[in-house]
Amino acid sequence: MLDIHAGEGGADSRMFALELTRAYLRYAELLGLKSELVYESESSYSIRVTGRGVEEAFARESGKHVVQRVPRTESRGRRHTSVVAVAVLSLPERLDRSLALDEVEVKTQRGHGSGGQNQNKVESAVRVTHRPSGITVFINGRDQYRNKQLALEILAARLHQSRSEAARDARSRAKAAQIAYGSRSGKVRTYNFINGYVLDHRTGNRTARIGDIFKGRFDLI
Repeated sequence: MLDIHAGEGGADSRMFALELTRAYLRYAELLGLKSELVYESESSYSIRVTGRGVEEAFARESGKHVVQRVPRTESRGRRHTSVVAVAVLSLPERLDRSLALDEVEVKTQRGHGSGGQNQNKVESAVRVTHRPSGITVFINGRDQYRNKQLALEILAARLHQSRSEAARDARSRAKAAQIAYGSRSGKVRTYNFINGYVLDHRTGNRTARIGDIFKGRFDLI
């Protein structure tokens, strides 16, 4: 499961989040993995990816991705630096082992997307909330039962991540303060359209094939 969130950078960050989401979908397709966009908003996207080798394929994507460019919407030609945060979550094999269902509130509602008449007239969209933590997941689709199951899977994954992060923060609060969510510190990768390269800050690898990266060729970096 990949969560992609726009951070610092305003409109260009939101645009970059969408571009990165599309690149991940293409990457999954090239690897023969099954992928599905299960949530989208103006600034956030969630992709469910399954198949052999999925964890290895996306293991290095978690963190902050920085884009440097002159956005298409920039009329004055100014350079922008924007940030997108990516979280890679492992979906649970069994919900009953990872999520106390008596702590979860489930609500159904009419869909608000472009899914057609069924979404507009039937309460097929599902919102689940973990009461103790306040973590919420919303899934908008035609099949209410499937939406509920998927929402619970994602909720369990996010809850596990939240607990893991809390444990890490307790061990190293000073370090956690330096990698604020959505800021430019703690970078994973920089996509520099101005100078035409992509740099992976963890491995030091660099490629000039920036266009191919956004066609899903993350193997190049």
